[in-house]
Amino acid sequence: MPLGNVERWDPAVAMEAVVRRIDPTASNPYVQANAAQGFGRGVVRITDGEYEAAVALSLEGREA
Repeated sequence: MPLGNVERWDPAVAMEAVVRRIDPTASNPYVQANAAQGFGRGVVRITDGEYEAAVALSLEGREA
């Protein structure tokens, strides 16, 4: 399925930072397994709360 709505963040947010934000206790096996594999799948399904955390992290980068 092609991606229909993609947003590019400038500056980019490192996936390691996103993982620490969305799974701070490293307890989500799906997130941790995908992170260990370098996000080879390219697209990661996340919850609404995880998305909001990633967006908040991207906005912090813009304020710097």
